[in-house]
Amino acid sequence: MFLRQFQYLIALEREGHFGRAAERCFVSQPSLSSAIKKLEEELGVPIILRDQKFQGFTNEGKRVVEWARRLLADRSAMLEELALMQKILHGNLRVGAMPTSSPMLPIVARLFRQHYPEVQIDIQFMGIDQLTLALKNFELDVAFTDLDQIHDARLQTLALYEDPLHLLLPDNDWLDDAPEVDWNAAADLPLCLLSTPSREREIMNDAFASVNCQPAPHLESNSIFQLAFHVMAGDLATIVPRRFTELPGTRDKKLVNPVVNQKLGLVWVSGNPILPMARATIELLRQALDDGVFEYERL
Repeated sequence: MFLRQFQYLIALEREGHFGRAAERCFVSQPSLSSAIKKLEEELGVPIILRDQKFQGFTNEGKRVVEWARRLLADRSAMLEELALMQKILHGNLRVGAMPTSSPMLPIVARLFRQHYPEVQIDIQFMGIDQLTLALKNFELDVAFTDLDQIHDARLQTLALYEDPLHLLLPDNDWLDDAPEVDWNAAADLPLCLLSTPSREREIMNDAFASVNCQPAPHLESNSIFQLAFHVMAGDLATIVPRRFTELPGTRDKKLVNPVVNQKLGLVWVSGNPILPMARATIELLRQALDDGVFEYERL
């Protein structure tokens, strides 16, 4: 068996088509098909459901795909760990993130530029279910999210900071100059909010429901940055974590009665050894915590 056979198998699983999988692997379609056929012969089980075109995987094939992911991840991890031991880590750090964790990401990028400048960072924004699955399938090295959403025993976490929700307003005459506002008053404003379904929106809906309010937002978006742009335009208000509030043309108030905090941090798959990219991230962020990097001071 050769690693390239497993690489072909993963490409086929992702593309669902022999031709596109071959293009992804920069080989001809006959070469890819032949390599997978040889793998079936070596393992003594059928992997592919065949007709005139790819029909999916057999039950045995699905298990082979899971092992292929693990084998390729272990090979990559071995190479990364050897590089980490020599302090010459390179390659890609694959990061999954929820929108509200965005303020952490420039800090992570800066730390890697300082300590491992050869590492390239690839950030993908996704929902919590997709994020969890990608971590466990070794498609991500680490993730940044609301830690209250993490309930899988295979995942470990490192809390970085807590952020209260704030009402972000245009710099106009809405409301008074008090630093706080309750959810009832916020519900009466023209709002734009994160889309449903999303965990962040569920948290907001629960807070509104706790004071018997059910606001009807004028606009919804899955992009927290899009919401911020609408507030800066002066027409709508929105609800964001505190670290999103220092934007031109806006002002903010802490939401109270109830106060809602999000615990944000790092997530990775437990294992022995931990994936080297994850280990490097953990070490850098633990040192950053000790150095007070995540302590918040309003400018």
